[in-house]
Amino acid sequence: MDLYRVCDPRSLWIRIPLLIGTFILLNGGRDSGADAHTHSRAVGCEFNSSGSWTYIAQYIYDHELIMYFDFNHKKFIAVKDWMKSNADRLTKERGEAAYQEAFGFCQNNIGIDESEVLPRKVEPTATIRPKASPHSAQSALLSCHVTGFYPPEIDVTWLKNGAPIPDGVINTVLLSDGDWTYQVEDLLQYQPVSGDKYTCHVEHSSLRGPRSVDWEVRSIPESAHPKIAVGALFFVIGLIILLAGVIMRLKNAKAILDSSNHGPRLMSTAAS
Repeated sequence: MDLYRVCDPRSLWIRIPLLIGTFILLNGGRDSGADAHTHSRAVGCEFNSSGSWTYIAQYIYDHELIMYFDFNHKKFIAVKDWMKSNADRLTKERGEAAYQEAFGFCQNNIGIDESEVLPRKVEPTATIRPKASPHSAQSALLSCHVTGFYPPEIDVTWLKNGAPIPDGVINTVLLSDGDWTYQVEDLLQYQPVSGDKYTCHVEHSSLRGPRSVDWEVRSIPESAHPKIAVGALFFVIGLIILLAGVIMRLKNAKAILDSSNHGPRLMSTAAS
């Protein structure tokens, strides 16, 4: 049983970016080119289903983080040494005020975001595909690719002919699709035996019941079909060439035999 979690669902942290500001700083009055720089401020709130939350404010210069606000300690923290004096000044002048603004900012928005985001559920889609095994020519891999689900907690298991498979499962990392959905791939190493049926069994909170996808091992794997077709083609071509050679050899032998039969009779007639 493979239970994928980003973390404990009771303390699942959700990050909601509420405000992003970008400023373009220009040198020498130019409006484009290598002298243009960007200064961005990203502000948001991170919260979980237990009601805890924290405020996030990051200051970015030319795509590099230079400073952030530590909400718990009411301090601006410099990431770059040349920002330390600015961070200390901002902490002294605005540390408490920034904390109060952040508190109101998140407190007013968390309720709306929490009610819309955390209860959201999206059903997963599961597909099984065979893959070539890099470890052994005698074994093969099956891939169960589960995509497009939310929340990220999901249970993926493999069955063989209806029975759970304890060994041979290769788990991969849970990935975010960047659109509030997730995907995961489970790989199973197995010995192909004609007639065996493998099942990818998926359980998720968005489903009314478990969802299963089956894969049955065929006598000839689909991956071998092109090789068989090519082999059959070369066999037919070889057979045609062989038959053509036999026919030509028979014709040559018949021609030699005919000429040897007619030769003595012509010489005998001339002598008489």
